[in-house]
Amino acid sequence: MPTYDYACTRCGPFTARRPLAVFDQPVPCPACGADAARALSVPASLGARRPQTELGQAAERDGAGYQRLRHGGACACCPRA
Repeated sequence: MPTYDYACTRCGPFTARRPLAVFDQPVPCPACGADAARALSVPASLGARRPQTELGQAAERDGAGYQRLRHGGACACCPRA
């Protein structure tokens, strides 16, 4: 059963497992029992990406890695070594 995000106006956000057929209907808040509407959530894949600063730091640590990324000798976009 899928998990959906809901927002209670009194208690705040929470998640609930609901059948697809009723995912958009209000669900009782587990803390106070008030009806809570479904909240818009961000896909998990967006939150799992590494920040650009981490990617840059990794490239600095592995400077020799740039040599491995070069294309073959006939490639016009890479300088010849």
